[in-house]
Amino acid sequence: MYKRTFLFFFSLTIIAIMIVSQSFVSPTITDDCKENIRSEANKRKSHFFGLNCMNCHKEGRPGKGCFTVAGSVMDEARGKIYKNPVIKLYTEPKAGGKLVATIQGDKSGNFYTTDSIDFSMGLFPTLIGTTGAAVPIKHMNRPIFRGNCNSCHGYKSESLGID
Repeated sequence: MYKRTFLFFFSLTIIAIMIVSQSFVSPTITDDCKENIRSEANKRKSHFFGLNCMNCHKEGRPGKGCFTVAGSVMDEARGKIYKNPVIKLYTEPKAGGKLVATIQGDKSGNFYTTDSIDFSMGLFPTLIGTTGAAVPIKHMNRPIFRGNCNSCHGYKSESLGID
């Protein structure tokens, strides 16, 4: 009971902070999807950890560039940001088939790219984890057909107990 109450109020606090911080973001709308942007290891260029990046980083929205894949990664205990994550997209489960893309995350725990990626046949993500973790490599066993990872794995899904 205590854990659910805590998660509920924690989620509300995060949402309130995000809403307030969004009010300081310039409402200028851009539609330049031709810009090539990628997250890089040990760089700290991203923001809004845990939010669905694609809400802003798409055509007609204020985010710079149109992301094809983006998200955030927490450590195995879900207690802190996992810095410099590596996400690989394969054509078959458990890192099988052809490697389609590798996205290197940044120091803020976010990963993103505007590279053209074909999701039409479904792709299987693999997260390369930290040394010493109980499960150092994590695979999604079901294919994904879009790259907005935080739409399922962000703050909102955490508060609902969705993994």
